[in-house]
Amino acid sequence: MKGIVVDSIKKTYISKEGFRKKRVVEALKGVSLTVGSGEIHALLGPNGAGKSTLVKILATLLLPDSGRAYVDGYDVVREAEKVRRVIGIVLDVSKGFYTSLSGYENLVFYALLKGYSYQEARRRAKEVLELVGLYEMNAHNRPYYTYSLGMRARLSIAKALLTNPPVLLLDEPTLGLDVESAKAVRKLITDLAKEGRTVLITGHNMHEIEQIASSITIIDSGRVIVSGNPSELKAKLGLMLKVSTRIEGLHTPQILEKIKSFIPIEKASIEPLDSSTKIVFYTKASREEVVQSIMQMHSTLDLKILDLVVEEPTLEDAYIAVVGEGHGH
Repeated sequence: MKGIVVDSIKKTYISKEGFRKKRVVEALKGVSLTVGSGEIHALLGPNGAGKSTLVKILATLLLPDSGRAYVDGYDVVREAEKVRRVIGIVLDVSKGFYTSLSGYENLVFYALLKGYSYQEARRRAKEVLELVGLYEMNAHNRPYYTYSLGMRARLSIAKALLTNPPVLLLDEPTLGLDVESAKAVRKLITDLAKEGRTVLITGHNMHEIEQIASSITIIDSGRVIVSGNPSELKAKLGLMLKVSTRIEGLHTPQILEKIKSFIPIEKASIEPLDSSTKIVFYTKASREEVVQSIMQMHSTLDLKILDLVVEEPTLEDAYIAVVGEGHGH
């Protein structure tokens, strides 16, 4: 059994409010998920959903109240020491380093703590700095306090890679990064997965997650709401294609009825233009069915299709469908 397996994990906190008042917080209410070896799995949900709690349990930083979890085949409670040997963790890209030391010196220090000899620590620090791109940026010998947030994210991943772990636990590794830095970190994560590493990542940028994740679990209030790959999530939630088209040759009152005779429409809007009509409609038909129906309509009726855009629902659409708009991302 490799990768990550979470089976009915529960975790409850006692939260203090004021001098005497206490509140029971059920952070996880029986969460289960599986991450295949070499897979990038995204754990999504609003703030307070339980994402970071689950990551900390998998990292052996918290004990679950009940349930079982395995990382690379090891039980996170009974075999915690073995789990620590096979994981690399990023919990906060801007913490955990000595600000006056260079990136290289920080990594040598942490490699020594992990049991490397001084010579091996120097060699390994250079290797991971090259891997994350800091060496070629000539940033390895600069003091940590001069690093941008993007450089700090790279260094955090480099630190997680010191022991060459097969499993990476990344809690919002691109939070606060600029577009270019986030893109570089995404590519780095994707490359690491291609090497066969298992990656569990949390995040809030739906477009970013959709680009790199092979599977997704959305949790809310400590429970799994839905899971699967991006396409499966959209299909499970019954999300619809958005179709935008401009048609010439039919009077406005006739257009919708004509289109409905070729393709099922859930909802639609019509905008008369000078010499054509713009129509936007939503359908649960597949992309292929939409295109075939529009082409059939074009050849059967006396009209011209001037423009046609078929848009797939996004992962963000799926997220909103599950947790609703207005939840903190």
